[in-house]
Amino acid sequence: MTATTTPGPDGAPLPAVLDLVRAAALLGLGRTTAYRLVHDGQWPTPVLRLGRQIKIPTQPLLDLRGPHAA
Repeated sequence: MTATTTPGPDGAPLPAVLDLVRAAALLGLGRTTAYRLVHDGQWPTPVLRLGRQIKIPTQPLLDLRGPHAA
């Protein structure tokens, strides 16, 4: 993976991994819902747990959103 990947909705490059709150926002989900989905094992993309931090790889998230997501 590289340091940055496909541009986000605003055109700025996204990092290779996102924090859960930003990843949830890209999917139109709220913070509480996102943490609940991760806790229940229902988050739709891979989840990286780094100690207490939860990170979401960007590319699978963008793939889930599809090529025409804005």
